[in-house]
Amino acid sequence: MIRKAFLRDCPEIARLSSQLGYPVDVSQLEERLKCISNHNDHIVYVMESNHVLFGWIHANVRFLIESPPFVEIAGLVVDSAYRGNGIGKQLVQACEQWAAQSGFTKIRVRTNQTRSDAVQFYNRIGFTIKKSQLVLDKEI
Repeated sequence: MIRKAFLRDCPEIARLSSQLGYPVDVSQLEERLKCISNHNDHIVYVMESNHVLFGWIHANVRFLIESPPFVEIAGLVVDSAYRGNGIGKQLVQACEQWAAQSGFTKIRVRTNQTRSDAVQFYNRIGFTIKKSQLVLDKEI
């Protein structure tokens, strides 16, 4: 079952995030999800059965000066024990439906080039590579 994420899902969302190399404290995650939930230009879906999450996806609307607005997948994780069973594709389709219902005609995702399995997954479900770029951070 795919549904919107609730605060009670935070321990499972954190567990899955750690599988992808993004460990997060549950209390920090709860604060982030509360903030995200207060914005109608973000969506977080989970796929669950019997209170166990098989995956989650977070997408948000992007408004840029140089291009029309679009929806971007900010994160997608499927439990390593269940990858290859169509869960990721179903979660992406849920976001595509949300985007279309919200009036958007494009969905984008960014993934690390070193995650070749992720690049192949997105290619298989219809995404095409538009450009390569670097991400630079600065602590302030």
